[in-house]
Amino acid sequence: MSSEFLSGVEYPHPFDELVVELCDSAGRHLCIQSPRLDHEVFDSSDLVRAISALARRSRQTEVRILINDSRPLVKRGHRLIELTRRLPTSVRIRKLAEHPDWNGETVVIRDQEGVLYKPGGADHEGFYEPESRASTRRHLDLFNDLWRYSVEDTELRALSM
Repeated sequence: MSSEFLSGVEYPHPFDELVVELCDSAGRHLCIQSPRLDHEVFDSSDLVRAISALARRSRQTEVRILINDSRPLVKRGHRLIELTRRLPTSVRIRKLAEHPDWNGETVVIRDQEGVLYKPGGADHEGFYEPESRASTRRHLDLFNDLWRYSVEDTELRALSM
């Protein structure tokens, strides 16, 4: 789509296309932070294809997905959960039920220099910065802090047995 800063990115579309674009252009690392891993954005065959290709590219590849509510995923099913079953060492989903620094925003982070962000709440539009190390670093630092407090979700683990 674009390599320049975009503001006013509508959710779920074209947010969903930009997620796939970030995944397709990732070198080794992808982080997804989404309260419920919305089906409209994250449950697509294009995204699964992009993440699968990334995960298979190298042993050092790491895809981390952070959610805070797995019930809709368990109830309805989700392609990314199926992918974590097939590639459990490269693609991981963890849960963080609550944290004062996570206000329901959705963030996709590519390597060290690309970020797609939507503030919490349905009425907010997002922004896309595919070439911003400073913005990416800020979001990645927060993601890493949240990841440290997250846990494996027993409901998602039970699904994979």
